[in-house]
Amino acid sequence: MPSILDKLSVEIDLHKLVSGHAAFSDFHVEEVLKTGPDQATAICIFGGQKVVIKKFLDAEPARRILAAKAELDTLAAFMNAPPFRVNECLRAFPELGLIVLTFAPGTRLSEAIKHAEFQERMALMDLSGRWLRTYTTGRSEISHKFSPDWWIKKRITAFGQNQPKSLVEIFDPVLQQVQILAAPLRGMSITKAAIHGDYSSINAHYHDGTIYGVDIQGKARLPIVQDVAKFLVWTQLHTPLQHTGDIDFIYGIAEPDVSAFLASDVLPENEIDTFLPFFIGLQILGSMPPLRKGNIALQRAQKLAATFIETS
Repeated sequence: MPSILDKLSVEIDLHKLVSGHAAFSDFHVEEVLKTGPDQATAICIFGGQKVVIKKFLDAEPARRILAAKAELDTLAAFMNAPPFRVNECLRAFPELGLIVLTFAPGTRLSEAIKHAEFQERMALMDLSGRWLRTYTTGRSEISHKFSPDWWIKKRITAFGQNQPKSLVEIFDPVLQQVQILAAPLRGMSITKAAIHGDYSSINAHYHDGTIYGVDIQGKARLPIVQDVAKFLVWTQLHTPLQHTGDIDFIYGIAEPDVSAFLASDVLPENEIDTFLPFFIGLQILGSMPPLRKGNIALQRAQKLAATFIETS
């Protein structure tokens, strides 16, 4: 969570940035949600309505804003009604580095999943898979000659050097398993599509039976299985299934969650036992560096890593 000082700094900067601009005559910041080196996000009043405004802070904010607007405008044509929606682009100001989005009502999908009873949770996992299937339908293609080594190298580079022993002890065995899983994938065909790129239950809202995808920043043509793995791993780490009975696991993830998500037919059947475990392993590796902060997160990561190796 951003500090009070960081929030105040973002609020002041936003007001300075739009001061005197005709479009922002009726504008104020209600709450700063995120701050960071690349972007800041705030709930604001703009033109008399509650909106979300993002300020991009990287070297090419105009490019990112135009890419996000183009993707959101495309999605608005077929993800604009229950049960699958996105927060739509209301206005874009590339010259200011700002984009104005509709406010997504309800609660974070992660909270809805966390507090749901078993059957309701399964319905939410299925709905989450169908949201992604809807997102990618009609915008997919088959990519040939898959190269797992590029993906593995990317994870090793991101992990970096001089990590704490507690993380290395998780990372190295998972990396070895991922390398084993990679061998038969070299040269295979894989389904790519325009995907969210960071699809997890924290990047979606749930309200009255509808999922609203948020934090969509542009069209990325990547393997669909990447977003599937991202969603499942994030769920297992942050909102794991709590159930009184015995729970089976597949690829380190609670089997009921996996089955419910995949019931959506978001993935071709031939990619479930091949690419899915590989990309789940990649997501586990990618979750390691931020785990320095809390014992609970570290313990969950240790359990997930061990279960992944046992069940994949």
